[in-house]
Amino acid sequence: MTQEKNTSLNESSRVRGRQSWVPRFLAIAVGLVLLVAGVLKAVDLELFIRQIKAYGIIQERPLIVVSAWGLIVLECGLGAALIVLYRPRIIFPLTAFLFLIFTGATGWAWFTGATQDCGCYGAWLQHTPGQALIENLVLLGAAVLAWMGCRRMQAPQTRIKAWAVTIACLMGLAMPVAFGLPTSGVKQAESKPPKFDPIQVHGLGDVDLNIGGYLIVLMGTDCLHCQEAIPELNMLVENPDLPMLIALCTSKEADCVSFTEEFLPVFPIGHISDDLFWHLLADGDMPRTILLEDGHIRQVWDQTVPTKDDIQAAYSMQENPSP
Repeated sequence: MTQEKNTSLNESSRVRGRQSWVPRFLAIAVGLVLLVAGVLKAVDLELFIRQIKAYGIIQERPLIVVSAWGLIVLECGLGAALIVLYRPRIIFPLTAFLFLIFTGATGWAWFTGATQDCGCYGAWLQHTPGQALIENLVLLGAAVLAWMGCRRMQAPQTRIKAWAVTIACLMGLAMPVAFGLPTSGVKQAESKPPKFDPIQVHGLGDVDLNIGGYLIVLMGTDCLHCQEAIPELNMLVENPDLPMLIALCTSKEADCVSFTEEFLPVFPIGHISDDLFWHLLADGDMPRTILLEDGHIRQVWDQTVPTKDDIQAAYSMQENPSP
């Protein structure tokens, strides 16, 4: 009888052990995902800002910057809190609510086709909104299961845990500064952008963008607006009265080959560095068409492809400046 009782007690202990470590494992896993996601976003805040803007939900840049920076701090803080199990009654509901927001945003982007990159992990790992939607649902489920399993756990709330969460939040606040704050880049009114060093532009042969007139189109091979603009851009190329049109991007060579085979652009596509690309794109939207003359920007059009009349009018403005 005693042996059976001991066996029953041991089995109950094992069950309780599994019931305690499974939710802890889930909490730590979700916390690590949030912490890593926050760090990767902070490494390139400018790119994350553009990814948020691509959703089309928020358009005002100051609000986007604040939202992006705040989300980085929140992800770092929540991630650390889940790992050390700090204030679970507050942290788990906040985490679940955050994933509900993520699920709604990625679902919206998937339904509308607003963007092809969810922005979950900055520039380091690209996910489509559909993939991100499934991932967010899985993480939401894991967070809810961990929440249910940890409700009865007695987790001591020490100063070390509080300091860990505080340091994580400060880290999320400081990292965008350490890796470089977003710059305003080239504005429409700027007349002297950085010169196009031929070494920086690849895939254009002997073309020197510092001499003569060009139409430069900043684009991405995964940008829906850029893909839809190809027929209009091809029409500009066929007009002999307009400057030579050249696209510039930062995409991989294999992506450019696939892009060319699928959408059939009749203009050359060159490659420039990420820094120069984002500086030229500034606060604008892709495709950004730039009228370049002797290395100087004369006019800029964002997202919409200029017509022949628009381009000729820009030349007329330069030849006949207002008194």
